Amino acid sequence: MTLRTFQPYLDDVATIRLVMEKRFDVESMSFTIESTTSTSELFIRRRAEEGNLIVYHLTSIYPFNLQEDYIVYDQDRNKSELAYGNIVRSDLFEQTYTYSGNDLGATYSPTATLFKLWAPISKQVILYLDHIPYPMKKGERGVWENTVQGDWDGKTYYYLHRVNGQWVEIHDPYALSSLANSGHSVVINPAKLQQPTRAKTQVPLAQAIIYEMSVRDFSWQKEANFQHPGQYHGLTESPVLDNQVLGLDYVKHLGVTHIQLMPLYDFGSVDERHPELIYNWGYDPVQYNVPEGSFASNPNDPYARILELQAAIQAYHDADISVIMDVVYNHVYHAETYVFEKIVPGYFYRYNEQDQRTNGTFCGNDVASERSMVRNYIKQSVRQWTSLYGFDGFRFDLMGIIDSKTMQEIEAELSSLYPNIYLYGEGWKMGTGLPEQKLAHQYNAYQLPTISFFNDHYRDTFKNILLNPYYILEHQQQEKVQDLLTGSINGHFIHPTQSLNYLECHDNATMYDYLSLKNPSMSRHDQKRAASFGLQLMLISQGPVFIHSGQEFFRTKDGLENTYNSPDSINQLDWTRAHRYQAHIQFISELIQFRKDHPSLAQESYYSIAETCSFYWLSEYVLRYEVQSETETIQFIINFSSHDYHFTKGEQQEVHFVYPPLVDKSQQAFPIAGQSICTLIEKKKTVENKTD
Repeated sequence: MTLRTFQPYLDDVATIRLVMEKRFDVESMSFTIESTTSTSELFIRRRAEEGNLIVYHLTSIYPFNLQEDYIVYDQDRNKSELAYGNIVRSDLFEQTYTYSGNDLGATYSPTATLFKLWAPISKQVILYLDHIPYPMKKGERGVWENTVQGDWDGKTYYYLHRVNGQWVEIHDPYALSSLANSGHSVVINPAKLQQPTRAKTQVPLAQAIIYEMSVRDFSWQKEANFQHPGQYHGLTESPVLDNQVLGLDYVKHLGVTHIQLMPLYDFGSVDERHPELIYNWGYDPVQYNVPEGSFASNPNDPYARILELQAAIQAYHDADISVIMDVVYNHVYHAETYVFEKIVPGYFYRYNEQDQRTNGTFCGNDVASERSMVRNYIKQSVRQWTSLYGFDGFRFDLMGIIDSKTMQEIEAELSSLYPNIYLYGEGWKMGTGLPEQKLAHQYNAYQLPTISFFNDHYRDTFKNILLNPYYILEHQQQEKVQDLLTGSINGHFIHPTQSLNYLECHDNATMYDYLSLKNPSMSRHDQKRAASFGLQLMLISQGPVFIHSGQEFFRTKDGLENTYNSPDSINQLDWTRAHRYQAHIQFISELIQFRKDHPSLAQESYYSIAETCSFYWLSEYVLRYEVQSETETIQFIINFSSHDYHFTKGEQQEVHFVYPPLVDKSQQAFPIAGQSICTLIEKKKTVENKTD
């Protein structure tokens, strides 16, 4: 007899993949499989060498039962428990183990708490509640449960389960909170939490003006004198710097309709106890349903992170500003240690034909949103963030990785909770192991009529024109400009609301930095003029508007392209610039209000845009963009050149906006500076219908 070790994996209902070290292999290898009810021979279909390993592919004439326990023996009666391999990604596995209930996690009451964990391939599961073990019982669809009597409010818990022959400790993926740094899960009493209320004003997505913010960046700067720098509480403060109001009141005065908060779930790249030691944006999910603890006043207080985030969101709702959450359901921080991988190895990610994880995200893993329990988990997660915290919408990072059906079901579920839900994301085409026609990228916009996409065509075209006005002629961009101003009317979107217009966000260089990076000889004056021009173009374009926080005061990150882990000194919002550029901020605030006051600038159908919008090029670089409504005609004279354009307005036209501002708006003829927009309005005469 020879002592050897090996590991068999069930890949489908009749195939086992058995792996052993080469030193254990002999020519006369043979295998049998036994369960509590039967014993049968396994046939060697194929043998392959993979480095120092030998891989046997074994078959059986009898199909295996997914709910049966099996032991594989070799000819010397060495044995190993049959583990679950590729079978976890099969249709049969989905049919057998899909659980559609909404009660996974810990359901608290003062007299007892129900614990449920979906762990379909685990042989044993033990709940450790307040350090006391409680065996769990396996029910239907692979769900283990135990109801523990008593009041367990605020107590910690975790699970110990045996999977594929190993005992593994895990936190609860459905937990509402945890101890610091993704520690043990905590039982939460919902009665101690706040009930969110919505902002008073609700506008259609076409009229949205979204302002992207980071919790940490927003209040970190020392000179701004926030009392809670880098925390949820900091979002609610309004300090004053040299007579310039900052913080929440600043955002309210600016006039945006929504803020979008960068990652707020528990991410793994920052030490919650010492956030000052390292910076990261947080696109590193660890616990999708738990608020990040580094933003809380006490990361080890499981209620603090929940209540402080709730209070921050409510403060913006009370200020009549809606709140959107930036979510990252396309990849996780560490594939091997992520909780679902430790519960059902091989289930949560996509794999290629070589059984390797796909890497469309460039993060080492792509979340398999198309699998039933992954899809259900994502849906449960966004539903919980909506109902418990009051989020008004979600921005999906790398949305093109997520399958379209999942996005459709998210939209259907959330809109049933709240009809005016905002859903949009990065709709880039990315290779991720699914056919392109099944993914939620922008070229499948017809599959996702209520979901919007970051418009990279808008971004890239206008960035090139802002950098070099000659681009508009050299690349014959006049028609493209008209198309973009009208919500990409000739593109792949089915209505203008799907075109989220932007020039900068947290990714890549800010617009102000981009200009100097591409043209180091550009003067600061020209940088600011071009950056302002870009922001003005966004605010007169059809389609929702997306503004990066600080864009209105020419935010800079010291010319760096990617600052995801750069120091706070680079990423923090420099509020001293808000004081320095007060006049420009006021101008942008007034232009935002102008857009809000004129719904014709944010129409919801391409048909109405085609009927009401027209263009005429006054010169090679100067465009007259006209928008009609029942009561008025708005004209934008857009000077794309770097030189002044002398313009004479009509007698009935009133100048509303031009930057730099005119001293005398009543003058008939005046110059429109290079890279600027003049806004004129002519009221229509009303004719009363008379009857004899």
